[in-house]
Amino acid sequence: MVHRVQASIDLKALQHNFQVARKHANAKNVAAVIKANAYGHGLEQAASALTDADLFGVTDVHEAVTLKQFGTGKPILVLQGLIKADDLHLVAEHGFQLVVHSSEQLADLDDILSAEKVKTPLTLWLKMDSGMGRLGIAPSAYANTYRALLGRPYVGSIIMMTHLANASLPDSPLNLRQLEAFREAETLLDNENPATSIPNSAGVLSDLPVTCDWVRPGIMLYGSSPFGYEEEALRRDNFHLKAVMTLKARIIAVKDLKKGDNIGYCSQFVCPNDMPVGIVSIGYADGYPSNAPNGTPIVVNGIKTATVGRVSMDMLAVDLSNIPDAKVGDLATLWGQELSLDEVAAKTGILSYNLTCSISRRVKFTYTD
Repeated sequence: MVHRVQASIDLKALQHNFQVARKHANAKNVAAVIKANAYGHGLEQAASALTDADLFGVTDVHEAVTLKQFGTGKPILVLQGLIKADDLHLVAEHGFQLVVHSSEQLADLDDILSAEKVKTPLTLWLKMDSGMGRLGIAPSAYANTYRALLGRPYVGSIIMMTHLANASLPDSPLNLRQLEAFREAETLLDNENPATSIPNSAGVLSDLPVTCDWVRPGIMLYGSSPFGYEEEALRRDNFHLKAVMTLKARIIAVKDLKKGDNIGYCSQFVCPNDMPVGIVSIGYADGYPSNAPNGTPIVVNGIKTATVGRVSMDMLAVDLSNIPDAKVGDLATLWGQELSLDEVAAKTGILSYNLTCSISRRVKFTYTD
C-alpha cells in the first residue's frame, strides 16, 4: 500500500520493452544501457530482469564493479571510459569492456595494461566523434588510432562506435553526415573487418539507414519514446512500449476554494471560479519537478486532470473540478501506464530521463515481476 509516495517498477514491462528493442534492431547484439541506477529504476533489479541482454552498459568503473557484484554474468561496458588512468586496474581485474575516446588514452593503456599482465585480452570500443561534439576521436584520425590499438597485446577486439546527436530528429541532415563519416572510416578498415555500434533508442526506432553489429537502447527500455511528444506518430504507444515506473501519491486534503483564492507560494494560481482542490503528498523533495507549471497532467481515480499552483517541497495541488467524488486517501498518479511520462516531460520541459533519475531516496520503491 502507498503510504505517502511510491514508485512501482514493473519488471515485466522492462522485459517487454527490451524485446521491442530486439525486434526493431537490425543488429546481432543488443546492449542494455542501465547506467545511472538504470535511469533511476534500480540497477540490480533491472539487471536481474534483463536476462536476454547481450551486454550491460554503465557509466564508470565503480558502477561496473557494483553491477558485477550482483552476479549477472553478463559482459559490462564502461560507457564513459576512463575518468582516471587508475581506472584501468579495475578494468583489467574484472575484464570490463571499455570505451576509448581519445588517442591520448593510448599512453595510459600502454603504461598500465602492459605492466598489469592482463589475463584475458580486453574488448575496447573505440569512439568516433562523428558530429556529436562530445567524446570521441576525429574521423580523420580514427583509422590510424584503430590500427594502433589493434596491435597492442592487451587488446582482444575493437568495436567501432559513434553516437548520433540528432537521432531523435530523424529529418536532421546531421544524421546522414554522421553516418557517412562513420562509414568512410569503416571502409578504410575493411581489412580488419571491424564490429560496429551506432544507434541508441532513437536510432533503433527511427527509419535511419543504420546497419551495425551492436545497438545501445536506453530510454526506450523504461517505456519512454525518445522522440518529442508533439510527434503523435512517434509516441510510446505507437511502438508498443509499456511504462516501467508508476509514481503515485495520496490526496491528504480536499479544499473547497472560492473564486479569487490563491493556491500555494507566490499565487501562481488564482481560482477563476469556485472549485475543489486536492492536496497531494508529493513535492520536489521527492523528485517531482519544482518548475511544473499550472496544468501539468495528473490522474486521480482514473480521470485526467491537472496541477494548480506552485509545487512545494512535500506537496502539490490538483484541480478536482471534474472529480467530485475524490476524497482524502485517494491516490493520484503522477505518471505511469495511464499517464505517459513523456507527456509530463513535454509539459514541464524536463526530459523523461531526468524525471525518473530525479526520484529521491525517500520515495518507497516496489518491484513486481
